[in-house]
Amino acid sequence: MTERIEKWDIMKFFLMFTVVLGHLCDYHTDSSQLARELFLFIYVFHMPLFVFVSGLFSKRTVNEKHWDKILGYLVLYFFTKILIFIYRAVYKGEFTFRLFGETGLAWFMFALFAFALITVGASRFKPKYVLAVSIILSLLAGYDSSIGSELVLSRIIVFYPFYYAGYCLDHKKLEDMSRGKAKKIIAAVILTAIAIIAFAVEKAYLFRPMFTGQHSYSSLGWMEKYGALIRLACFAVSAIACACIVVLAPDRLGRGFIARRGRYTLAVFMFHYIITMLLYNVLDARSLFDTELKQLLLVPIALGITLLLSNERLNRIVAAVSRLPQRAKKLKDGDEL
Repeated sequence: MTERIEKWDIMKFFLMFTVVLGHLCDYHTDSSQLARELFLFIYVFHMPLFVFVSGLFSKRTVNEKHWDKILGYLVLYFFTKILIFIYRAVYKGEFTFRLFGETGLAWFMFALFAFALITVGASRFKPKYVLAVSIILSLLAGYDSSIGSELVLSRIIVFYPFYYAGYCLDHKKLEDMSRGKAKKIIAAVILTAIAIIAFAVEKAYLFRPMFTGQHSYSSLGWMEKYGALIRLACFAVSAIACACIVVLAPDRLGRGFIARRGRYTLAVFMFHYIITMLLYNVLDARSLFDTELKQLLLVPIALGITLLLSNERLNRIVAAVSRLPQRAKKLKDGDEL
């Protein structure tokens, strides 16, 4: 078994917390400036860094072509879609089901499946060329409005450079590079500056579509023709913010409580959306948090949901689902024997 490194588990827990908080904030972005600002700041880094970390620890799966694990992401994709379909059927009376069209939660599982497949196929080429081509494609894709949620194509193209960058880097070198008091101070200053821009510049929210990864440049209005340059600038800001968080993430925190919870972020990812939909569609939490002061409570609520769901029992369920291809392979091999 690979030895776990607390730094990355702490970071995964933090990122999962921001995922939950971002989804809560999104229910208020149409009416709250605070929610828009917080949402924008979170989306600058949380998905790029989540994708980057996924690529960072995908080397063995990709290099050794563990197809059962790669297919496990696809199984989790369908499992997530079925969970959400059941919820919507029971509580909202909606019975629509798009097999490969996805704008909601399940996209990430399908994207991880696609990222791994693409990286296996790209292994015959030099990394610098693969990274360069992936960035160019992500910049050009925004000009084609037909590239959208079908097959999660837009997000796959936009976020793949972050996955591949993680795949190419060594986590031990990153850990060594992130140490040093001076580096942490600089990283804190830079991240604070990015936060100030997100919170203080009201028009910064116009660039939300460039950070979610699922919109074409037409969403930028009159700035559409500058879409590639804007996306490139957003990539740069996201990369800088991600680097700052890697530097700031502690090697250890307390007695390992947060790091242990960081091992089970997949369970949080799979089930938190059901809780948020129950809060807003059944309990009408939008009216409960109808002022910006009340919306500050979303931070501890998001933390509570993350802590509640990041437990070993739930994670066992998710792990069992993801291992279905592995079990099927063992049964097949057993039959052949």
